[in-house]
Amino acid sequence: RFRTFNASQPADEGECAMSQITITPLLAEQTETAIGVLARAFVTNPVHVAAFGPSALKSNEVFFRIGLAVMKGGKLVATDGSRILGVVHWVRSPACQFSAFEKLRMMPRMVSGLGLGSALKVTSWVSTWSRHDPSEPHAHLGPIGVEPEAQGRRVGSMLMEKYCAELDRTGMAGYLETDRPENVEFYRRFGFVVTETAPVLAVETYLMRRG
Repeated sequence: RFRTFNASQPADEGECAMSQITITPLLAEQTETAIGVLARAFVTNPVHVAAFGPSALKSNEVFFRIGLAVMKGGKLVATDGSRILGVVHWVRSPACQFSAFEKLRMMPRMVSGLGLGSALKVTSWVSTWSRHDPSEPHAHLGPIGVEPEAQGRRVGSMLMEKYCAELDRTGMAGYLETDRPENVEFYRRFGFVVTETAPVLAVETYLMRRG
């Protein structure tokens, strides 16, 4: 599968700004903008640094461009007017798992866009998280990312509320991975608990579940 995204950059503890933030489905014409938001949100995440190097914004853009093209399930954006401030995706199992054929098709794009070394690191990353995927039905979160300049406006919280409302509506368990220990408490506020940890590219990652 292509489970290469973690839910690890939503921190937004400040008061909501006065301007109106809305949550809507991601439109095709918004995709490139959403890719940029995710790349900037995740560029300093430990696993991303381990895979692509520090400040590797272009590699992160390639990474999310490949990922958004293959991710199943719905994608939402938080917008302030026409500006995208945050992006969230989740998908019900087993659609979070990709077949060997699907992964084989993605590999040439990863090698071409990221280089062989980073592509192999992504493969290792994916394999590690995939082995820990819950066997029971769940709705798998990731990525969730907020434009760094928009943090402090509750954008991440609003996106999480949409996800959790869907969990409550369907009665499904929620599941996510994060490589930022400081975000564990953020997810705990939405009812998630750490079920285990797993090293990815020598970075400790936290696997969390709700329900």
